[in-house]
Amino acid sequence: MQDIFDYTDYRHFLKDYYGEQKKEKPFFSYQYLADHCGFKSKTFIYKVIKGEKALTIKSALKIGKFMKLKKREMDYFEAILHFTNAKSSDDKNYYFKKVQAFTPKCHSAQLRRNQYEYFNHWYNPVIRELVTILDWKNDYSVLANGIKPSISVWEARRSVKLLLDMDLIRVDKTGKYHQTDKAITTGNDVVSLAIHNYQRQTMDKAAEAIDTFERSERDISTLTVSVSPEGAEQLKKEIERFRKKIIALVSEDMPADRIYQINLQAFPMYLPKKDEI
Repeated sequence: MQDIFDYTDYRHFLKDYYGEQKKEKPFFSYQYLADHCGFKSKTFIYKVIKGEKALTIKSALKIGKFMKLKKREMDYFEAILHFTNAKSSDDKNYYFKKVQAFTPKCHSAQLRRNQYEYFNHWYNPVIRELVTILDWKNDYSVLANGIKPSISVWEARRSVKLLLDMDLIRVDKTGKYHQTDKAITTGNDVVSLAIHNYQRQTMDKAAEAIDTFERSERDISTLTVSVSPEGAEQLKKEIERFRKKIIALVSEDMPADRIYQINLQAFPMYLPKKDEI
């Protein structure tokens, strides 16, 4: 059976479990699973896997008993259930810590922890850029004070270690730091949560920048517009196109000697009720 500790989303775990059982036992079906778990609807598990229904603790206990999960596995199943079902970022952060507490030495858990850690602190992406353009000679106080706003020496040291562990930066024989081409996937739920945290933090830094930097050093503008549903989709496409253009521009802009944070946001201030559409 699939190792439950490799998962943070119970829907993915159930999907893989069902696929594995179906492959080994041709008679295995959603009806078979429902009958043996005591569910009235044969499509219940199917709808859970598809995200149409949420699993409850009571239902999870029935499934866990059928799977013959051990106590620690069942406790973990309950933890990822809360994490998956959580709606707010604050709740997801709370339950993610519960999930991580179960697998401190697991390789997949360490990978998740590193991914989460990278985006969970706004300064990690900044440090990744800064180590390559600043002649800091392994003096972490130079890194810490080079960021605006500054961070602690301990945070700078921890950030560099994380970047090295994740192979996002490397050191050559001369001691100079270089970025690697390695990218962090944004497909899994843990990274998505960390990105939410990161975006909230950078928005806070943008607000601080209004008072911190002169207008000549920054560009912060706002628009409030009314659009149709089709116009809203077109607006998002234009932002995506602009973001790609910025990436292409900075990739050819060498040598770089400063770091900018660029936030592009479009969010609703009013949405009509469904019965008004």
